[in-house]
Amino acid sequence: MAGNEVKGHISERVSSMISRGDIRAIVDSSLEGNFDINSAWKAVEIAMACVSPNPNERPMMSVVVIELQETLATELARTNHYSGADPRYSVAPVSLEVDTEYMPFAR
Repeated sequence: MAGNEVKGHISERVSSMISRGDIRAIVDSSLEGNFDINSAWKAVEIAMACVSPNPNERPMMSVVVIELQETLATELARTNHYSGADPRYSVAPVSLEVDTEYMPFAR
């Protein structure tokens, strides 16, 4: 085992960084600081809600998609990629049809 290997679930490590207000330690270092801090915090907030120990506190995936699209749109506007000309940067609304046959039941 490597000496610098971090133990614990990733959500526990991220939660610790959140409590210290250390967003730069959470964001991919390959971005080299080139990101909007508010967008990063929003993405982390969404991710942490998805891994809540209480299943009732986890957001529906349709809500996650919408919130991530909004965060992406903010980031793309900041970087001037939101021209709509390049399909790689598309943030068009996604329609989700949920088949209730596969929905989890309350236990």
